[in-house]
Amino acid sequence: MKTFIFNIVCLLSIISSHIFVTFFSTALPQAMDSFSLKYLEPGKLMLNSGLLQKSWRRISEAYESTNRNQAPGLVFKTYQEARYTIVVFVAQPIHTNYPLDSVLTPLSGTPDQNPFHFLCLEKIPLENIPSFSLHTPAYQLFDSAKNDLIHLKSELLKSEKHVIITGAVLGGSVASLFTLWLLETIDPKLRRPLCITFGSPLIGDAKLQQILENSLRNSCFLHVADAAQPLITQGFKPFGTFLICLGSQYICIDDPETVTELLSGVNNGDVLLGWRDYGQVLGRLAQPSAVDPRLMIDDGVINRMAERAEKKKLRYDPLTKLNHMKIEMMYLEWYKKKSEMGYYDRFKTMMKSPNSTVDMVFQRRKKELNEYWRSLVAEVEKMPQSEKSLLKTRSLFAGNNYRRIVEPLDIAEYYLSGKREYRTTGRSRHYEMLEKWFEAEKIKQKIKPVRWEGRDLSDLLMFDSCFWAEVEEAILLNNDLSTQLVGREVLFEKLMRFEEYVWKMIEKREVSPEIFLEESSFMKWWREYKEIKGLHAPPTYFTEFMNSRRYQSYGKAC
Repeated sequence: MKTFIFNIVCLLSIISSHIFVTFFSTALPQAMDSFSLKYLEPGKLMLNSGLLQKSWRRISEAYESTNRNQAPGLVFKTYQEARYTIVVFVAQPIHTNYPLDSVLTPLSGTPDQNPFHFLCLEKIPLENIPSFSLHTPAYQLFDSAKNDLIHLKSELLKSEKHVIITGAVLGGSVASLFTLWLLETIDPKLRRPLCITFGSPLIGDAKLQQILENSLRNSCFLHVADAAQPLITQGFKPFGTFLICLGSQYICIDDPETVTELLSGVNNGDVLLGWRDYGQVLGRLAQPSAVDPRLMIDDGVINRMAERAEKKKLRYDPLTKLNHMKIEMMYLEWYKKKSEMGYYDRFKTMMKSPNSTVDMVFQRRKKELNEYWRSLVAEVEKMPQSEKSLLKTRSLFAGNNYRRIVEPLDIAEYYLSGKREYRTTGRSRHYEMLEKWFEAEKIKQKIKPVRWEGRDLSDLLMFDSCFWAEVEEAILLNNDLSTQLVGREVLFEKLMRFEEYVWKMIEKREVSPEIFLEESSFMKWWREYKEIKGLHAPPTYFTEFMNSRRYQSYGKAC
């Protein structure tokens, strides 16, 4: 809803500075409860702007000028106003006997087969959305005029004016399809069109709704609907913002479930595709009324909408909490510096028996950070591919630091519970995605960390946040070697690979000096490994480094 309001305000600031100034100088300072501010004021803004009335007048003109006796088909007309362009879609009222299970046309495939193929590419990774379905009559009309619409699309993309695309009933459904098609490329530098429909059938299924739910495209649609004219909803799901008219009152909402509850109806042909004079509906809304629209809506509907809004707020709130999470990270970094036995091993010890208030507070902060980043990564993954970069970039480096300081703690808990193979079977997806995104950004920006010889590494976070999982696996391999007589060669090979892994990280100065503290899990592994390997084993760079105790000077400033 916020993005929708922002789009409208930007449009009105250009179209009518008088309306823009009047609204913000008189409406907002008045005392309003949260319901009025969220669900009434956006509608008031649109009604006072004159955009709805102007759009409806143009629809009526186009409708009257079209021969009502012609065969059902699609007509569109373009009107050039001083500051914006209005495109009106008119579809002749038709009666349909479509059974409910055939009113939807599934779409998938290549651009030549599916004009909305780009939406299939915007699928949510955690969901399987290879295709979606559209309202059959509307799509057939859109497809029948495709050649003419290609030219219209080209002209509008070059327009320097704001574009309003509108239509009523079936014409509005086609207007929505055309707007979606026009929004194939979302360029922040270009003005996004606004689609206004009146009493139009819903055009897509749940999969389309999911694709558009977190997209900027969703903010480009305003659907005006009279609650007395129920729309077919079986198999269809709404998207965009709805101005629902309730007698002489209205409510402006973008909650799909509430829209469905308020507009549910049956398919009887005339209700679905018949003409209705929304000039009269808008006229009723312009009359002053003392009736609170909440009195015209069931309390259960309002309460459920409020609950969903709160949950949605919690979903989107993580980005605004980023600075708070950075402060929480500072506490963990302080804890790390105070850990004499090493950050990882102090946490392991604390997990066995918390012995201070500091440890318990630390555990609470860790939990809060995990909840925040899991939520944020899940939200980013739901966004269309074309809109992910901004959100990821704003949190990318903070997320990388979080992963490097908190994931070792999750690893400690994992192995204390007796599990194995953390990297392949126990790692949380949000860690994988944070690492993947950061590595991609490093390549993109050509970031090369500087860790020259002689630099103090005492505050260094492990570059591989799964390092301690590899240590735990190596300790388990030591234990297996001491008890198994069969398959020892395979175990030795795995330990040699671990040795090579550690040595590469030491050479690149990508490990923290704390791994060499005498009570650390790594040194515990080394002492056992040294004994297993024996004095007569061929030396390696790593074993020479450890046996000569050169590790004691590792990471110290010269």
